[in-house]
Amino acid sequence: MQKIRCFSLFTLITASIIGLLPIKVAQSTSDQLEQQSPVIAQSNSSQFSDIKGNVYKPEIEAAVNLGIISGFPDGTFRPNERVTREQAVSMITDALNAISPIDFDARPTSRVRPFLDVQPDRWSYSKITWAQWNIAPEGTPTGKFRPEDDITRANLVAFLRESAEFLQIKLGGSSFLEATQEPIKFTDVSGFNQQLALQMSAYCQVASPLNETGTKFAPNAAAKRDYTVAAIMRMLNCVKESRERS
Repeated sequence: MQKIRCFSLFTLITASIIGLLPIKVAQSTSDQLEQQSPVIAQSNSSQFSDIKGNVYKPEIEAAVNLGIISGFPDGTFRPNERVTREQAVSMITDALNAISPIDFDARPTSRVRPFLDVQPDRWSYSKITWAQWNIAPEGTPTGKFRPEDDITRANLVAFLRESAEFLQIKLGGSSFLEATQEPIKFTDVSGFNQQLALQMSAYCQVASPLNETGTKFAPNAAAKRDYTVAAIMRMLNCVKESRERS
């Protein structure tokens, strides 16, 4: 089957959900990873009023420390809100940019048909366009990206797989994603989703059971903000750990 790509992985802007916080990055790959690793591994005390007891609280706080997400003006994170495709792309590209700087205005090196429903005046245009050129998130047969549609859990994980491969190569490694644990045998996936879930559950458990319980991955369910952030942080940590082992 045709390889499914992901799209936009994680953001609302300014007073919304996601903001890019520039992070100083060291010149060499080893220094760069050493500099980022404490940020990825640690988190401050709770910054949001609605994540106490949330299974993804450590990853949410680590993502705030890394500067790839923020909360709402009322002090909430709203962990159960659905994430749109453009928000997911924004979150993921911000995460990649925090580890290895991205030029969102760079032109493509090969011919790419722009999405018909992502215009230059859209807030997410540069990130979606960069992702299309560099990580190839898939649109529809009609050439549309559907930026305001919810991103499914399977689409999110597929995009994170492409993002991990991209980041490993950019940091001087290979695109091979080394398993870190036994894959999870989900009971509700088949075909491409089964292959994807097996691979990415073995890769630092980026793919994990719905709400981290049971044996269902829920590939077609909308990804929520808490899981989206956790999956991104797990991907970044896995890339970091892979570089440390090499």
